[in-house]
Amino acid sequence: MDEFRRNTELEGSAYQDGELSLGRYNILIGLHLIYGIFLTALICYTMSGILVNYYGNHPFIFTILFFVVSLGGSSLARRGSYPIALLGYTITVLGFGSLLATVLPFYALPLIGAAAGMTLVVLLTMTLAALIMPKAFLSMGRTIFIALIGLIVAELLAMLFHVYNYGLFGVLGLFLFSLYIGYDWARGQRCPKTASFAVYTALNLYVDVINIFVRILSLMGRRR
Repeated sequence: MDEFRRNTELEGSAYQDGELSLGRYNILIGLHLIYGIFLTALICYTMSGILVNYYGNHPFIFTILFFVVSLGGSSLARRGSYPIALLGYTITVLGFGSLLATVLPFYALPLIGAAAGMTLVVLLTMTLAALIMPKAFLSMGRTIFIALIGLIVAELLAMLFHVYNYGLFGVLGLFLFSLYIGYDWARGQRCPKTASFAVYTALNLYVDVINIFVRILSLMGRRR
């Protein structure tokens, strides 16, 4: 999932929503993040059987559709007014939820719950850290982006040459996406306080959270 990452540039001229207070803006970010996680859980609960079967029969088509849906939804969320941004966010969540639905059936429910709890701890911890020292996270944006690109290339090469180390890459990805939570939250606080930017910030955090959850789940599953 970490092959998907957002464009780091926001097209602020496209957002014409009215300004919100800081408190309402942050509440809106949280509500949209909860909405994305809830929709993901609903997809995994109701459609995992169908999606696992389809992925098993058409893995290449499924993968292509995931990238088309996710990147297309992200583009809408980045460019549109609030209704369009929300539509783009929802489309992106449908893509990630469908992909996650092909993974979760292979893990026991208690393990999934434990991974979700640990992901929540990471989310709250890094958000708090970003509130305390936002400048530190903003200053590392370019560094962690380059590191993420390097990680993606290294993972692809490792898979190509059949030397992929799940533990090593899992820990590195977990570390990078944890930093990205702090960075995305801090960057969201610098954006205009509009509903559209709240959606886009929630989308960035959603991508971070899903990547962290999957990596924690994979690491815990392999230890078991």
